[in-house]
Amino acid sequence: MAIERDIHDLLHHHDCVIVPRFGGFLAHYRPARLDEAHRLVHPPARELSFNRHLVRNDGLLADQLARRTGAGFDEASGRIAQEVGGWHERIALDRRLELPRIGTFFLDAEGNLQFDPDRRVNYLRDAYGLRPVAAVPAPRKQTTTAAAAVRQLPRAEAVPDDGRRPLIWAAAAAAGLVFLLGAGYLVRHTWDTPQLSGLLPWSGEPARYVKRDAVPSIDLDPDTVFHVPVPEGTGVVPLPLLGEGHEPVPVDLGEARVAAVDSTHVAVQAPPDARYHVIGGCFSIEANADRFIADMARRGFQARVIDLHRGLYRVAVASYADRSAAVEAVSALNQGAVEGAWLLVH
Repeated sequence: MAIERDIHDLLHHHDCVIVPRFGGFLAHYRPARLDEAHRLVHPPARELSFNRHLVRNDGLLADQLARRTGAGFDEASGRIAQEVGGWHERIALDRRLELPRIGTFFLDAEGNLQFDPDRRVNYLRDAYGLRPVAAVPAPRKQTTTAAAAVRQLPRAEAVPDDGRRPLIWAAAAAAGLVFLLGAGYLVRHTWDTPQLSGLLPWSGEPARYVKRDAVPSIDLDPDTVFHVPVPEGTGVVPLPLLGEGHEPVPVDLGEARVAAVDSTHVAVQAPPDARYHVIGGCFSIEANADRFIADMARRGFQARVIDLHRGLYRVAVASYADRSAAVEAVSALNQGAVEGAWLLVH
């Protein structure tokens, strides 16, 4: 019985899958990249690595095997231990172990265990079905340099100087002086257009400004009781705030807001002696764990980080003191609320 299938399926949903007494498989995100040597554009993926120091049983693999085969948790743990024992024997005899769709283990010249992942498998679900595409170089447009453009411009023919240029400048100056004199005459003798006086330095009286009150005063009876009406709608709405006989006052009621619907799920506080934790996910980045906890809170669950294990934040959706209740919760959550939930005995 091979457990490579269960490891392969779990790596599509989890960042870390631990095989007890063997090591842990870690999936890391890699963005899309350009392979200039082979002229290919590779899609984003989750690359696989192996850490032989992650050997503590977290129950994830055993729970997956138990659900697939219908066996109990303890029986599934025994099958995993038997399979791992066979792996160690094959590595010791053949110095090589190949796991389909996962990778190949081998011993180097110094006897250290090395891992070469199968790079044909992409564990990123968002990039499912994407394959490398050919990188076709785009042709560059030939641009004309500035010097070449200047050389291509036609040359203007020189206009011969016949001695009349000083006369043209004199006529222009005289026309401007006549215009200014005419404008001054109109300003001084025409009161209907005082705006032109600002154009001339010898204009008449300076402008006078009258200060206006910012808010008009209203005489009100001290015993007057005001009732602010309850408006309907949003945006700017005129309201009769000053009473009868006065104009309505525009009031900005803001934008419409929709109250969030509270979840009907009642979260159960974890008892002090709770040893069985329903794990919803393991995250190598704390911000991702916080986003998962916030998403669970919107669904009505009191998720929390129970520990930092081997650089991974393990988030528990619920905790129980009774194992049977915890197993039932894992089965119920995997029906759709938390896909891939598993049981951790802490």
